[in-house]
Order: sequence, then structure tokens, then C-alpha cells
Amino acid sequence: MATIAEVADGIYRVNIEVPQSPVTFSFFVVEDEQPTLVQTGFSRLFDESLEAVKKIIDPTKLRYIVVPHFEGDECGALNQFRGQAPHAQPVCSPIGALTNLSDFAIREPLIADEEQVLDLGERRLRFLITPYVHQWDSMLAFEETTGTLFSSDVFIQPGTGPATTDRELIEEMLATYRMIGIFPSRTHLMAALEKIEALRPRVLACHHGSVITGKIQAYIRALRENDVTGLTLWNPMRGY
Repeated sequence: MATIAEVADGIYRVNIEVPQSPVTFSFFVVEDEQPTLVQTGFSRLFDESLEAVKKIIDPTKLRYIVVPHFEGDECGALNQFRGQAPHAQPVCSPIGALTNLSDFAIREPLIADEEQVLDLGERRLRFLITPYVHQWDSMLAFEETTGTLFSSDVFIQPGTGPATTDRELIEEMLATYRMIGIFPSRTHLMAALEKIEALRPRVLACHHGSVITGKIQAYIRALRENDVTGLTLWNPMRGY
């Protein structure tokens, strides 16, 4: 069953556990004059996700659906949510539009760049283009008013922790990355961390694991000082 928690002012985490997965899956609802989803979750979990969204906002009023990168857990339910919301527009990186969403999405996406700010009403979204962190088309979103970074697959942790935490879960984060090997390029990861640090986020809204509300600099430093890039021998087809 989906759980809902407000993790910053007007920003809600919808979290779903998937049996036998080492991580949980979250997406985020920004409640504002221009209601926004950041990620959608899997297509197969749409009914459960939709019921959760209905407890926060009227899904027919959605204006934007932010797609950090093209994977099932990030945007599998994009077109299903779009079917509920006639004015909702996907938002993705230039590479995301070129390689996937211009074909996959049932409405032409808004192509994000780092100079662009989406005015949602009381809140403002801007974007970081972060290729290969961890997919070719990856980007992150940052809500300026609350200082919330929607960090996608950066700063993730395994397991079923609380909705928010100010504890250091750094060893758990590093162990997860070393096991699954999702970052192909240290150069690209370091460039992304530099962009993240410049924003001085106060909340890290992770796609997997708890939303981080403290010791944020320690997480950034840990990824700088510990090389978690490169492929591993882990094979998800053998089970978790």
C-alpha cells in the first residue's frame, strides 16, 4: 500500500514497497497553483499511485510531470497520469526528449535547461542537466522555496526506512551503489555533485529510501571521496 508524507512545505512523498526489491520507490507531488508530479512510478502500480495522489490533489489539475530519466520506475505511468490530466505536460532533458519522450509521451514534452525556472505559484522549479547520473538523459529538479532537491537516484538508500531522516545513512548508500553499479562515469558524477552543492539544498528527496533532511554536506562529501562508479557483476535477473 502506498504511504504519503509531507516532506517539505507543500511537497509530498508517495512511497510504495515492491516485494523482494532491495529498495522502495517514491515519487513526489508538489501542491501549488500549478500542481506537479516529480516521477510517476511504474505503470503496473498506477492504480495504487493514482489513489494516493487523489488524497493530496485533484489529479485532473496536474500541470507538469517531471521525468528525471527514462526508466519504468521514473516515468512508467506517465501516459496514464496524462490520461487523467488533459493539461499536464511532461518535462525532461534535451536528450530525454530526443531519445525517448518525443516518441513515448502522448503530449510533446517541455525540454528543460539550466536557465529555465517553472513558476508553480508559491514554489519555483529549476533543473540540473546531469547526463550519465545515472542514465544518458538524466536531470535533477530543485525547488527553490523549500530548498528541496529531487535527487532521483543520487543519495539513495536500501530498505524501508522512515519517510524522512536526519541520520547519516552514508555506509548504506555507498554499499548500495557498489552492489548495483548504476553510475558509469566518475567524471559526470563529480560534475553533478558540483552543481548540487552550489544550490545548497536543505532536503534531498530521493527516489529510493528516506528523504534526507540533515547532514547533507556529508552525503555529498562521501560520494566525492568514495568511488562508486563503474559496472559490477551484480545480475538482477538472478533475483535480489
